[in-house]
Amino acid sequence: MTMSRFPRILGIDPGSRVIGFAVMDAKKLVPRSPKDWIVADAGVVRASTNLAMHERIFEIHDAFYGLISELQPNLVGIEKVFQGVNPSSTIKLSEARGALISAVGRHKVPVREITPAEVKRIVAGNGAATKEQVYQALQAIMGFNKGRLPFDASDAMGIAFACSLGFKPETPYPDLNLGIP
Repeated sequence: MTMSRFPRILGIDPGSRVIGFAVMDAKKLVPRSPKDWIVADAGVVRASTNLAMHERIFEIHDAFYGLISELQPNLVGIEKVFQGVNPSSTIKLSEARGALISAVGRHKVPVREITPAEVKRIVAGNGAATKEQVYQALQAIMGFNKGRLPFDASDAMGIAFACSLGFKPETPYPDLNLGIP
């Protein structure tokens, strides 16, 4: 199966309140290096904090189902959950990730899961890098300027960037079927 357009990667930094997203477009059909990619879009989606968690999960799913319909990525990178100190927060984050992965799956887009440490190591050269260090590395490598966006957007850009390095153009990608109910 051949790709009919240049590759596009969507990076997602999951959260139960604020979800970062970033889109990278390839400049050519077969990207081979970071210079073959450009930043197409970045931002955040804020879930309504006044909703019950199950309603927020519906909202997150619907928002990203629509975003994926609009963006039509070839690959989605999403950060894996890390075990935090607060089990309740970890559970909420896991539920939000499930909603996001479900939205991606409904579009039949391949998903690459990546740990926060992998993203930091790939982008900033240090698996324990701070959010600011990751952002500064993305500025230097890609010219990415998050402006007034929160770090959730630059974290999502880091995820997309990390996934771009593992992008294999010979991997068959299913045709997007946007008519999935």
